[in-house]
Amino acid sequence: NHNSGLMDVSSKPYSVIRIAINYIRYYLTSDTRHDVHSPLVYSFIDHVLKPAYPIHLPMAELKRKELRASEQYISFIDYGKQGVITQKSIATMAKNSLKSKKYARVLASAVRYYQAKQTLELGTSLGITSAYLASASSSSLVTMEGDPQVAAIAKQLWEQLGLHNIKCIIGNFDNTLTELGDTQFDIIYVDGNHHYAPTIRYFEQLQHNAKVDTLFIFDDIHYSPAMEQAWQQIKSSDKCGVSIDLFFLGFVFCRPVLQKQHFVLRF
Repeated sequence: NHNSGLMDVSSKPYSVIRIAINYIRYYLTSDTRHDVHSPLVYSFIDHVLKPAYPIHLPMAELKRKELRASEQYISFIDYGKQGVITQKSIATMAKNSLKSKKYARVLASAVRYYQAKQTLELGTSLGITSAYLASASSSSLVTMEGDPQVAAIAKQLWEQLGLHNIKCIIGNFDNTLTELGDTQFDIIYVDGNHHYAPTIRYFEQLQHNAKVDTLFIFDDIHYSPAMEQAWQQIKSSDKCGVSIDLFFLGFVFCRPVLQKQHFVLRF
């Protein structure tokens, strides 16, 4: 049982300056391809990270620009903040809660290289990252969003991009995760509630929907003390074989390995 007051303090995101300093430290101390001696990590660098750069979704990036320039406001149910209803501008959401092109391409590249037939995304937001995850036509995406208005914007965007391999489940994750039933996913991307307890809970609950070698990807693992604590716990979990830290994304390979290994890769 965690002291909730303590958890609230540490869920507060680091300041922009603090994140910049942490990122520089990460960049200077992280490993390059020459430093690692793991076949799994070699293939990750050569087949996921390197091919990510040429992935080009011009229409999705055009939509991102449009969203960032939007003057629309919505009343938004934020389950990450105890279901508080807040007025939010679409432009602010587009600037703050969409994965940048650099990392969205990595997600798309992972889906392609690991030939994920079924991908799950927790936290649709405005649907740009979903578009990258669903860009490989051979895969289908189930994405979960807390707020119906946000989901409506995302659905419209996918329609405009001609993406018909996306299913969106709307509502508080604590209630909607059961709707996944026994579906098994190849890749599970968690970008929902940036707090310690829910992040750990989703990881544990989604084991039911994971295969032996499902790849879990966690967003913003260095966003706050709470997220760093969650990442530490996930890495040390017996479900995690190999983990890769790219600072803004954390990858957890659940496949059984001879020894647990953790890598911090420069990207």
